[in-house]
Amino acid sequence: MNKYNLAGLSVIGGILSGLAWTGWCSGLILLISFVPFFLIENYLFENPKRFTPNAFFIFILPGFVIFSIIALGWMRVASITGAICVIMGLSFLMAFTTWLAHIVRLRAGNVPGFLSMITFWLAYEFVSLNVNIISPWLNLGSGLSKDILFIQWYDITGTAGGSLWILCSNLSLALLLVKSLTKKRGNRIYLIIWLAVIIIPSAVSVNRYNTIKQNRTNGSEVVIIQPNTDPYTEKFTTPFEDQLKKVITLANTEISDKTDWIITPETTIDDPANLDDLANDQYVKQIKGMIKQYPDINVVTGLVTYKLYPATTDAPTVSARRIDASGLYYDHFNSAVQIDSGKSFGIYHKSKLVPGIEMQFSNGPGRFISKILPYLGGTKWGYGIQKERVCFQHTTTSLKIAPVICYESVFGKFVTDYVKKGAEAIFIITNDGWWKNTNGYKQHLFFASLRAIETRRPVVRAANTGISCIIDIRGNRTVETEWWTKSVIKGEIYPENRITTYVKYGDYLLWISVFLSGIIFLTVFIAIPVRKKLNHSSK
Repeated sequence: MNKYNLAGLSVIGGILSGLAWTGWCSGLILLISFVPFFLIENYLFENPKRFTPNAFFIFILPGFVIFSIIALGWMRVASITGAICVIMGLSFLMAFTTWLAHIVRLRAGNVPGFLSMITFWLAYEFVSLNVNIISPWLNLGSGLSKDILFIQWYDITGTAGGSLWILCSNLSLALLLVKSLTKKRGNRIYLIIWLAVIIIPSAVSVNRYNTIKQNRTNGSEVVIIQPNTDPYTEKFTTPFEDQLKKVITLANTEISDKTDWIITPETTIDDPANLDDLANDQYVKQIKGMIKQYPDINVVTGLVTYKLYPATTDAPTVSARRIDASGLYYDHFNSAVQIDSGKSFGIYHKSKLVPGIEMQFSNGPGRFISKILPYLGGTKWGYGIQKERVCFQHTTTSLKIAPVICYESVFGKFVTDYVKKGAEAIFIITNDGWWKNTNGYKQHLFFASLRAIETRRPVVRAANTGISCIIDIRGNRTVETEWWTKSVIKGEIYPENRITTYVKYGDYLLWISVFLSGIIFLTVFIAIPVRKKLNHSSK
């Protein structure tokens, strides 16, 4: 192969991988999409005299850029500059991770090389889930979110299991093709291995999908409001009172004596409410007025809130900002608030913030980020967070729910923390209208099914412009709205108490990969060179 063939393979790999994040192509294409990248790697490995070790990075980077453009190109509707920064940043990290595994193979041989291709990638996904400025949006296991029939074992492994499945499939298929193209013996064994990798997890999942039993007792009626307020125009030009009146009018068309919950989207009201005086907030009073004749109804709504701190020399929290020379500080929060007919409130503050939009950085980087990322329903002042997850408990039925806000639903392990605290259902409130009619809102919707499968909890999703829905524990959307329509739907959810393996142990596959990656890295890049140097010195 010449350099043009290798570049062509990179382009093919990028296109195939990106298709998994489109709305019309099955994510199962990921089971073969990395094969071109691995074929490039193998050719460069077998021809070390023709290519430098860095050549692999140069060849595969364009492929990962194409992958990222297809998957995340929707970000351009908000900021072209921001989209370029995110796409190039993630592409570099993915290419670097794969290149590093190639270096391991060059230095240590096939077994450490092949192992590092899997463990290094999973270690990268671990970093993306735990480092705030890196997004896990393109983690491979999430790309299977449309194919719920084949990923029912996510309740054991989480999305990391899907990433492992994808990598093993691609690696075994690439080795099969290499054996076949070179007419070497043993290709039948590789064919059997690849088919086993594909068939066994699929069969286990299909069986699980058809045999899992769902609770059908102690149901709760849920009313979901989709106000369809345009975030680019109406949200900040229409008076907040009128926006809330629209929500209340929609709710009144469906609520009844049987209704237990009303759910409205993230930042239903963007006019900050004082956390120390919520009972007297005009918008809270409007909501209480709506449920006055239905005392058993609990409302979960999205509010922007703030908290004032006494005068002090130092900021009381990392996110707190000084009001003026008086020394008073304040925090703003993107909050979910539980409102009932009583005097108390359930309050949860969004704690996985969108980098550069809701999250504040240091002054230098912060000023740069503010120039490339626009105001997207986040805040110009930054949001505060809370360390612990909290559940909302219904005042009558005692059903415990997890109030998950927007971007938080992308993080599987994060959501399991609610379940460990007793959540029997998951309520996701979000505003995806910022992304307009692109793959962005569709991807976010599909991710909600992953959380249902991982935790085996019903999911109720209230989205400002759609798609709002109810998702069962198998990941199926049982009731849903259309995109960009003013709508209200209702349905029944049933509490679940089972604790899945994934809820219990979290991202254990990623932890194992980080451990193995550390051993490989230390051995190949430190221990072996040091030993060679010592042996050379002794001679």
